[in-house]
Amino acid sequence: MIKDRRVIIGFIVSVIVNLALVAYIIGNHLASHRSETSIDPSYALPVLVRSLSPERVEELMPDYVEQLRADVRPYYNRLRSAQARMYRELRKEEVSQEALERAIDDYWLTRHSAQSIADSIFVEMVVQLSLEERTELLRTGRQTRARYEEWRRSRTRRDDSRNEDFDRSPPDTNASQEQTVDP
Repeated sequence: MIKDRRVIIGFIVSVIVNLALVAYIIGNHLASHRSETSIDPSYALPVLVRSLSPERVEELMPDYVEQLRADVRPYYNRLRSAQARMYRELRKEEVSQEALERAIDDYWLTRHSAQSIADSIFVEMVVQLSLEERTELLRTGRQTRARYEEWRRSRTRRDDSRNEDFDRSPPDTNASQEQTVDP
């Protein structure tokens, strides 16, 4: 009877591990496909500007760069001060959980407010685009996203190889030679 329980428990654990492995593999597969087809709204405005001719951008929104800077400029100082407050909280000897959470919240709220301005300008421009221009925007956005993902993967590989090289580096040979020379 005890052996039967062990077999059943082993079977259940094996099924759980196998299901977790299958879920992980499927999740990675789906995530890799999703990143190729998605476009990040926070990077969409520069992509839009690159995908259209300067004349078309000027037609859609005259002086959009100046407008964007003027609309977002008031948030720069608030963002810098919120970030500085967050770092001050982190450097304190006694960290207050509430103060740190408030500082982080202020930083992200300010950042979100500035981003929402850029997003509204992006929406203003996109609703004026033809289907062909929107298709080109999506194509350019996918290419930009793919280049970013490849850069991130290559950077991760470089960082990993540096760590491996560091781990494999031989010990300091000068120290061992000095020990062998001394009687």
